[in-house]
Amino acid sequence: VGLFLSMPRGEIITDSALARVLDDNKTLYVPRVGLDFEKCDMDLIKVHVDDKTEGEIAHSKDAARKLFYHDWPRNKWGIPEPPVGVDHEAAKPGDIDLLVVPGLAFDAVGGRLGQGKGYYDRFIMKMRAGVDDESEETKPLLVAVGLEASFLEGEEAPVPMSTHDFPMDVLVLPGRSMNIRI
Repeated sequence: VGLFLSMPRGEIITDSALARVLDDNKTLYVPRVGLDFEKCDMDLIKVHVDDKTEGEIAHSKDAARKLFYHDWPRNKWGIPEPPVGVDHEAAKPGDIDLLVVPGLAFDAVGGRLGQGKGYYDRFIMKMRAGVDDESEETKPLLVAVGLEASFLEGEEAPVPMSTHDFPMDVLVLPGRSMNIRI
């Protein structure tokens, strides 16, 4: 599972979801973008849970705040990232079955508006390298999560999409979810 670590404000808080993925013994990957901000490139780094960290995993907000990333350095947007200088395993095509993606706006046909730098679209392109668009095995499944106010209703309000933008497969909002492309 690829899952983002939340910005300090303006995004769904993912603490409980991160805790749940680890509690369910799923493999978790989290973003790292701070290596070179000029390239706007992103990797997802595998989270390794040791005995000390495993005891911190729980579904309460207080326990989730103490998760593996609580002492990680923050990037220029205030988002925790895996420390530089530590040997990390970056995701390769086929490693991630489900990618949870943040955004500022979403629509009913899978359109997603991010922060405008293309980090997620470039990452998805790397993960789908060599996969035919018509393939039944397209990975990862793209699940957008956002706030209710982020959803643009009606045909007159689609999210602008470019050829390099990837449409989402599923949209999850606090009060509802939509299967768009599955």
